[in-house]
Amino acid sequence: MENFNANQHISFTSSKPIYDFYVAGPYQTAEQVESMERLERVLQHRKLSVYRPRFAMDVNVSGPQAVFDNRIEAIKNSAAVIANFDDKDAGAIFALAYGFALGKPVYAYCEGILPNSRISLMVDQAATAVLDGPAALEELLDSGQVRPLQLDEQ
Repeated sequence: MENFNANQHISFTSSKPIYDFYVAGPYQTAEQVESMERLERVLQHRKLSVYRPRFAMDVNVSGPQAVFDNRIEAIKNSAAVIANFDDKDAGAIFALAYGFALGKPVYAYCEGILPNSRISLMVDQAATAVLDGPAALEELLDSGQVRPLQLDEQ
């Protein structure tokens, strides 16, 4: 597993990253919002700049194309992507995959994932790390490393 390095050579739309993390994930139910808040709290406690799509633009006001374009630019202008896989949210999957395609470190956040479980083969292989909750995210931010999860090889 690679160490977190926000200064690695990545192309940004601006001259440097605007955000440390693009934080993707579901926010339709109270449980999903609580999971997103736990993830975001760790990042904000460390004074990292984050792009939170759920607060950025209202699709009913701006329209789908403007929201899509804004989120694409935000991913481009983020040093890394962290995607909350609570309920395997399609937007989170897209953000992680797009960040991976751009060569950014991408982190799959899945609270309570059990040892020898997997999110999906593609996500597990693309992710710089799979984080099983706030403690694993804190460990990554504190040391630049995480304890690797033993994911099922099937």
